[in-house]
Amino acid sequence: MHPFQTFRRQTSIKTKGVVYVIGLIIVIFLTVSILVMSTVRRNLKWQLGQFHQSIARKLSQTASDVLLSRDYGYLMEQIRQLRAAGEIARVRIIDQRHIIVASDRIKDIGGRDDKLMRFLKRPALSVSLPGGDILMPIKIEGVTLGALRVGFDRAAESRRIDGELRRTIRRILYLALVIFVLGISGAFIISRALTKPIIELLREIDQFDQEIYPDNASRKQVSCQDETLQLRDAFSRMMTNLRVYLQRNKKIAKEQEKLTCMAAIGQMSAQIAHETRNSLYAIRGAVSGLEKGENPAESKEYVEVIKEEIQEMKRMSDDFLQFARTPEPELIPCQVDEVVQRVAELLEPDLEEGEIRLKRTGMDVLPRVLADPTLLKRAFMNLFLNAIQAMEDGGLIMVEYRLAGKFVEIRIQDEGPGIPEDVNLKVFQPFFSTKINGSGLGLPTVYKLMAAQHGEVDLEESETGARFMIQLPVADKSGA
Repeated sequence: MHPFQTFRRQTSIKTKGVVYVIGLIIVIFLTVSILVMSTVRRNLKWQLGQFHQSIARKLSQTASDVLLSRDYGYLMEQIRQLRAAGEIARVRIIDQRHIIVASDRIKDIGGRDDKLMRFLKRPALSVSLPGGDILMPIKIEGVTLGALRVGFDRAAESRRIDGELRRTIRRILYLALVIFVLGISGAFIISRALTKPIIELLREIDQFDQEIYPDNASRKQVSCQDETLQLRDAFSRMMTNLRVYLQRNKKIAKEQEKLTCMAAIGQMSAQIAHETRNSLYAIRGAVSGLEKGENPAESKEYVEVIKEEIQEMKRMSDDFLQFARTPEPELIPCQVDEVVQRVAELLEPDLEEGEIRLKRTGMDVLPRVLADPTLLKRAFMNLFLNAIQAMEDGGLIMVEYRLAGKFVEIRIQDEGPGIPEDVNLKVFQPFFSTKINGSGLGLPTVYKLMAAQHGEVDLEESETGARFMIQLPVADKSGA
């Protein structure tokens, strides 16, 4: 593996953050140092150049007065003071006759300087020679009285520049040390702040991984120290475990569905056997009565008993067949209230006999729903019959319509005794009934009919009676 890849995988974010900050500080330090040193050196040289010019102009002014007064002793004294202070290394001054009248070396006085002589013939204000000496004319009111040549100690000046540069480097180093400490501390704090939520997320993923995959068969040892790579690996493991978990749950769900079907078949068989046995006992008793009885009236009564029990068995068989048959809906846009009104007309004799009134509200804002009117009629028929049977002393059945987004909600509430709270979750289970003679298929049939039409049915809490809520999808405008 490439060294950089190894470093990336085997180093934590905190360590890499510190290393990157150190590298960045070093690069910035070197860049800034080079720029600062170059600028400082250039400024120092410019300042020295200005200082040299200032010294030369000062000597030129002094020499102009001396050349007029011919007080060369004063000029020599000024030259000695400048040399003693280290401001100049050498100097020569000539007059209009090209004779050296002042110099740092006594033996040169009275001699001639060819360079200064040639300079007097040129109109330049000053000239800097390659060696660093400065040639400058001595003038008063535009009249040239002579010229001077000033030299400086370049070695001493270089030492001064180097000393100033060393002091600058020390300052930069002190500043770099402070920045270095602050940078490492900041990198550590920021890296810790960034990695803390990642570490917590890794811990939560690990806990989730253990919950959905307790045997930890697919877990791997941590092969890297980088928290982001650990997070990527953790997510990859979690996705693998989730797939295995979902596949396992899917298999368990299929097995559970088989067991549920077998249990339902067993429960249905027991219910059929129980109901059939009761009817057969009644029929057997009637047949025995027919065999022993000679009275035609009693025989007729026994025959009626046999007919009733046969009819009950037929009704029971029809209920079971109807529940077992999977409905195939033909979904079309339809008005729910029209179906409810049709059911009310069919049940009008039962409503009148039980002194029960039917009231509907919310029809004015009711859009059409996508449903099968026939299946819808069967569902409402079951709910209304349950309500009628529950209200032995009469009462009111309230049907309320409400638009809820893309669905129409229909609430049907009666004024009967209601359904006990402890059996609320069982009312839609097949063969469960709170009535003595109930088959336990009415509400489960409603549930199947609603599911076939992409709707829902639910038992809601109510202070009085029972309240069922049916939810059906609104028909699209294109299909209306």
